[in-house]
Amino acid sequence: MYKIPAFFCLLLFMAGSVAAQRTISGKVVNASSQEPLPGSSVFISNTSFGTVTTKDGSFELSDIPPGKYDLIISSVGYETVVYSFTTDKLPTRIKVELQPKVRELANVTVEPSVEEGWDRWGEVFMTNFVGQTPNAKQCRIRNEKSIRFRYYKKSNRLVAYSDEPIILENKALGYIIKYQLEDFEVNYKTKVTYFAGYPLFEEIEKSRKGLQRRWQRSRDKAYYGSMMHFMRSVYSNTLADEGFEVRRMVRTPNLEKERVRKLYRPASMSGPSGTKKKINMISIGKAGITAVPQGTAVDTFRFVADSNDYYRSVLSQEDHIDTYGRHLLTADSIVIEQQGEYKAVFFEDYLYITYKHELEDPGYLLFHQEQRKPFYQRSHIWLQNRNAIAIDANGSYFPPQEVFSMSYWGWGEKIANLLPLDYKPYEEQDKRPLLKAVKP
Repeated sequence: MYKIPAFFCLLLFMAGSVAAQRTISGKVVNASSQEPLPGSSVFISNTSFGTVTTKDGSFELSDIPPGKYDLIISSVGYETVVYSFTTDKLPTRIKVELQPKVRELANVTVEPSVEEGWDRWGEVFMTNFVGQTPNAKQCRIRNEKSIRFRYYKKSNRLVAYSDEPIILENKALGYIIKYQLEDFEVNYKTKVTYFAGYPLFEEIEKSRKGLQRRWQRSRDKAYYGSMMHFMRSVYSNTLADEGFEVRRMVRTPNLEKERVRKLYRPASMSGPSGTKKKINMISIGKAGITAVPQGTAVDTFRFVADSNDYYRSVLSQEDHIDTYGRHLLTADSIVIEQQGEYKAVFFEDYLYITYKHELEDPGYLLFHQEQRKPFYQRSHIWLQNRNAIAIDANGSYFPPQEVFSMSYWGWGEKIANLLPLDYKPYEEQDKRPLLKAVKP
């Protein structure tokens, strides 16, 4: 996700032995003193493969599934290092030099902020990070006091950070997630939430078979219709078989609403002598939209009923106009090339994705305050910077910060529903019939 800064010295050399073909090993040291850093966390992001360094700073991860991954190396008080690798280049051995973390000082920040703790912002963090799905009700953060917040009043945004991995216990899916939080921001002005980091999954130790079966069913429910499921379907070119319908969507500004909103707002206009006169009403007639200044002979002009109705109608519309394509897309129409085990995906504007094997969760309708029957799960995704992404058979995509989602995935793609990249559903070849849904 992040490029390794230039001052990180990452020395690579191939291991002499080829006995373990998919093994990555190495040593973690202090960049300045070259002293080993025992107890450093070394793990493959979004998987269950992880370890800690020994007394001499060494580590080893073996039997890594085929694919492209990010190896995360972190230690309290040091900057996180991300080493991207592919298993076709293994085995390999690396030396990682960690730099001390530079703390941001409040008195040198460009924008003034207020630093506060969990008591003030904990509920906001849980809503936007863990989510509001049914699984979220069975999640708790063990080290919540380690998470700190900065609120920037001028730009109306909230930022969260933690010096140690966030430990989240998910009893709904049976995982302990150690999440190395790199970014978290709630922008109240743009109504966009963004967080990024590196999760390590551990199975909750439970021997009861009934509990294991319940976790498997819950994991399958979280998987089917998810973005991971979608990306895997794109990679294998099985969108229709897996229950996905994909259309293009073009979003354009509602120019008429923008025009009416500007005229409707209190404004001023120049009088005969160049002075400003306050506008106190708007007239809509055959000549179009006219501003009527205060103090003129027409001050007593009254809106006709249809003019008022027109304003209310226009201002109640959405800020954008969405136009949907009539034809369904195949995976081949958005995959632009293949390079080895990876496929490059690119599309203009938005993709409108409908998953027809499951209906919307009632919690989604409650969140949006919609009183209707559940329909198919419908989501939108777009490429933030209009750059192509690379996907692999595991359903992972690079760079992850390029893909933004809204609608159903905007609600459901939170940590409470997160699954490791090496997850496989119980019935891999399950081809369930399409559900019948009533349009909302």
